[in-house]
Amino acid sequence: MSFFNNPWDPAILFWIQHVFVHPTWTPIMIAISNLVWRGGIWVLLGLGLCIHKTYRNTGISILAALILATILGDGIIKHLIMRLRPCIEYPWVPMAIPTPSPADYSFTSGHSFASFASASVLWCKNRYIGIFAIVLAAAVAFSRLYLFVHYPSDVLTGALLGSIIGTISYTCVAAVQKKLAVDPKAPAHNHQKIS
Repeated sequence: MSFFNNPWDPAILFWIQHVFVHPTWTPIMIAISNLVWRGGIWVLLGLGLCIHKTYRNTGISILAALILATILGDGIIKHLIMRLRPCIEYPWVPMAIPTPSPADYSFTSGHSFASFASASVLWCKNRYIGIFAIVLAAAVAFSRLYLFVHYPSDVLTGALLGSIIGTISYTCVAAVQKKLAVDPKAPAHNHQKIS
């Protein structure tokens, strides 16, 4: 696909390697990336929010968004596109983490997808908390470029799709909650006299 044979993807990626990669930053980038391994911090956050009744809908929205992101991103898109990761296409670049399998495809970035899906739910719920969540999601996305396991278009597409999925998830859960909510003005029981 011509979209993936563009010159700016590797150019930006190698610029990041040249400008930002440093032994001081590498452990930090690994730690940030590991926060989202298999959903990581977002799954824990979603489960934690589900415990408290006040925040349960937000927790459900995050978990639903993560499930959709995993199905769409890792389950469908990656296997349709089958784009090789940059660390596979440029094997001479030193890696700070184990090199993924060639069958573990690059497009889209699952870390970015999951992070922006969760952050978008939090943004919809509360703008102030959402800002911090989006900053963390952006840091996760950048860590994937820093660690040379994704191209910029992988993380940008993951971020875009994640934001859409997160917003849809929050909207759907809120709509279901509204529909299930009991109208306080409605009578609690509707008894009919049997004659």
